Amino acid sequence: MVQCGNIRTLICKTDDNYNIYDKLYSLGLLQDELDSLGSLKKPRKKLLLSSVIITVLFGAVLLTVLLLTRDKTPKATYDRSNDHNLQNLIEVSPAAQKLPKKGKLFCWVQTSTIYHDTRSLAINETWIHRCDHGQLFTSEKFNDSRIPYSTVFAGIPDNYYNLFFKSRYAFHHIYTNISSEFDWYLKADDDTYIIVENLKAFLSTLNPDEPHYLGYVLKPYLTNGYNAGGAGYIISRAALKIFAEKLYPNATLCPDDIYEDVGIARCLANAGIYPEDTRNSLGQNRFNTFSPTETFHQSKASIDWVKYLEKRGYEAFANDLISFHHLSPDDIRLFDILLYRVDRKKV
Repeated sequence: MVQCGNIRTLICKTDDNYNIYDKLYSLGLLQDELDSLGSLKKPRKKLLLSSVIITVLFGAVLLTVLLLTRDKTPKATYDRSNDHNLQNLIEVSPAAQKLPKKGKLFCWVQTSTIYHDTRSLAINETWIHRCDHGQLFTSEKFNDSRIPYSTVFAGIPDNYYNLFFKSRYAFHHIYTNISSEFDWYLKADDDTYIIVENLKAFLSTLNPDEPHYLGYVLKPYLTNGYNAGGAGYIISRAALKIFAEKLYPNATLCPDDIYEDVGIARCLANAGIYPEDTRNSLGQNRFNTFSPTETFHQSKASIDWVKYLEKRGYEAFANDLISFHHLSPDDIRLFDILLYRVDRKKV
């Protein structure tokens, strides 16, 4: 029998074909050696597992730090220095080209591509045609050329925090490229309903050659407050001239803002033009930045936000009301049906 060394280097047999592994197993020696080998591998496995766990934990901590320390301040994604490129991107529909260039009331509605087949259609089917000149300002062409629209915002990304830049440029575009010869200029959202006759009646009591800025007054952010964009707001011919000629080109007087209605109000305030009290003689709001349901129940008119406290229930609704906001397309259609398409019979 051949005498062999340590099991780690053992690769031998005897001439009589004696299997030394069998012998070692019988003596319990081979198992001891194998156990010894296993014990050498276990620390390596534990070390590798520990490294993986540490790496994962470090990555999680780093990701958490990045998320907690990142700048969460809302930001616009448009730069006003690009304004000079916008005019070349504007397409005007045949229907808009046929609209008059002078009159009492110019209405423009701010919309975007995602609402072309919903909100925009409801506006086009209802109140906008009761303005002397009414059209939709958007980013892309509609599929229907019979809709009065202009792609005024084609070069401004559709982003909530870019709305100020859209309105700022829209007023400049109207004054420079469409007409400065209307008495009044209304800006409205695509989920707003306007009773145009009541608006015209109210405006007839004021002088468009004086700088007026009219709507539903909210009070945060600015000393004299601002008119809520959703209720629709109006500026007079004189105010538009000041905005287009003095405020639009001046970044100091008309600084960038992430909130459309606040930003426009800040620009006008820097020219001494402030929101006015548009309530009727009963103290009821003609303009409404909330929906009819929200107005009736006073569920959103916080004392910290509204300048003039609302009435509750039926008393909240003026008989000469002009606007409501937060309306679905079918809400807008229903308003129009009840106001203009239903006859009230006298009995």
